[in-house]
Amino acid sequence: MKSRTIIYSAYLIASILVSILIASLPSIILFLMAYQNIDTLIAAHGGLLAELPTLFRNTFGDLLPTVFYERVWFIILLPPIIFFCYGLFLVILGLMFRLARHAIPRLADGYYSKESEDWLIYEFYEAYYVLYPYFAWLFTVFFDTKPRHWLFGAKIGRGTIIGNGRLFNPERTIIGENCFFGYNAILSGHVYEGNKLYLKTVRLGNNVTVGANAVILPGADIGDNVIIGANTTVPKDRLIPSNSIWVNGKAIPRRGAAVDLPVTVVLDHGVVMDSESPDDKSNKSF
Repeated sequence: MKSRTIIYSAYLIASILVSILIASLPSIILFLMAYQNIDTLIAAHGGLLAELPTLFRNTFGDLLPTVFYERVWFIILLPPIIFFCYGLFLVILGLMFRLARHAIPRLADGYYSKESEDWLIYEFYEAYYVLYPYFAWLFTVFFDTKPRHWLFGAKIGRGTIIGNGRLFNPERTIIGENCFFGYNAILSGHVYEGNKLYLKTVRLGNNVTVGANAVILPGADIGDNVIIGANTTVPKDRLIPSNSIWVNGKAIPRRGAAVDLPVTVVLDHGVVMDSESPDDKSNKSF
């Protein structure tokens, strides 16, 4: 293993640990402040609320420990206090991860040999984005949404819903407005081919629907008003014209819509042929 890889490996581990420590401190301090002060503040300004500890004491007497009567409001408000502190931790941790990965080189688009160990540098760079949701606990369900992708460099237009889709390389992702991703649809800016790693930005136009379990590979350039069929694959570097449907390895003009670019059909055995024009298909349904 080259010295460069060892250095970046050590940096990755150290930066993650330091990020966790820095993100934890404000949350711990805020939690302790709530423990020390919230009951005192409510007792001083709470009016009838300040009488609640006395009511509990008169009702339960020695059945409850003394600390309960001293920290009634802290105990009652414990769930929202915990969630607020944990949310603060996640926000700071995300910012720390984003800052930390700037010290690791971002590889330019192109091919990289595994023998060069550049693929390890790529994995180190992506580690922060991949690891971040694992710290989310109950918030995990919210971490495949636009804020996380934005935080790590994705460009996503208004009205676009990622939902249960997956973006593997946010820094190589450009998505237009009003797009929709079906369940487990994947958009990837990288692919491994034998002993090589290929990296290239993926672009989606406006009003693109990506069906469930579809896979879009690096370098794909998808026009506006395109439907990517469920369980289909868009090969790397494939240009899909606007106003079309991609299914079974070919772009089919959408009924009643003009296609911006000439449409080609790529057969499984590699033969390329021109498709029919939209007018030729006017009597067919898709």
